[in-house]
Amino acid sequence: MLGHSKNKTSVDSNFKSHLRHSNLVRSKPQTTPSKPLRKASFVLLDHFSMSSFSVALDSLVTFNLINDEQVYECDTYSVGCHNTVMSDISIELNTSGNINDIQVDKNSILIICGGFRNQLQPFPLLNKKILEADQHQATIIGLWNGSFYIADSKIKKNSPISIHQENKAIMGERFPDLNLSSSPYSEDNFVLTCSGPNSTLDMMLMFIEKEHGKESAKAIVEVIASDRSPTTDAKITNHFLLADSNIPECIKEAITLMENNIEDILTIDEITQLVGISRRQIERLFKSNIGVTPARYYMEQRLTRARQLLQQSRLSILQVAIACGFVCTAHFSRTFHRFFNQSPTEVRNSAACKDNR
Repeated sequence: MLGHSKNKTSVDSNFKSHLRHSNLVRSKPQTTPSKPLRKASFVLLDHFSMSSFSVALDSLVTFNLINDEQVYECDTYSVGCHNTVMSDISIELNTSGNINDIQVDKNSILIICGGFRNQLQPFPLLNKKILEADQHQATIIGLWNGSFYIADSKIKKNSPISIHQENKAIMGERFPDLNLSSSPYSEDNFVLTCSGPNSTLDMMLMFIEKEHGKESAKAIVEVIASDRSPTTDAKITNHFLLADSNIPECIKEAITLMENNIEDILTIDEITQLVGISRRQIERLFKSNIGVTPARYYMEQRLTRARQLLQQSRLSILQVAIACGFVCTAHFSRTFHRFFNQSPTEVRNSAACKDNR
């Protein structure tokens, strides 16, 4: 099975609600454990799916950002002699080399990027590289019909393989003993396959979770998939509330009130009156559904907004403190540091350094 490690941060220990996921992305780890660098080699087939490739790449790059260190080194390769490949949307990419330049070991990730217009024909050199990766127990990933080449390499016989619906007929014809999965993505030991762009994200989140834990996967969702939701409610923009239909309406209303009253904060008693429940009820429902008291959640909301303003605006620290309901800059700075392990000034300076890179 894929390796698993935990990355504990000050944010993870101080933020108790779901807000820890978005703040984990933007905050300084209390300790930064050294991780072995994993080389991710993207093999781009002619007319590869740009969307599938981008999602897979973005997942790995975002994980690097979350950890404030490079865990995944990503490069692209062609299967031909030229170091350029045409995508399915007619954008040509320059690659780091061709498939002969890929070096694989146990820490490697070999990602085969196919697409709707990709011609499904054997590539002996690609088969050879897949077999080499399998021998080293490297992770092998097939995007869209990149799964075809994993099947063609014969490294899997009875294991489930997912592929785009359009290619299931030829897969059944070419590989009659293959276990074609009806799932949009599949995982078996070190081999992962998916059928298209949407399932690429789900597969990569599964991969990140197995390697680094649920908190890292949820943090990535906050960055690149926070707009995904099974429902549409124009009154609610909070991704967490949209995603969890079991949260009582009164708690959703209370959280929305908190979000809309960051500068001029409401008391918990005022919130209970507005949503029509007692103080005891709101305390109990917040603890059982959100994991924290309403007062604690309100504070986490205010500090999250403060972090966003520090990183994305030119407001002074005093202006940020006032905009987030703090009347005293010293109290704001102490509270902010306790949650983020950085002062507001350090967060502001860190954001400025990243912008100037």
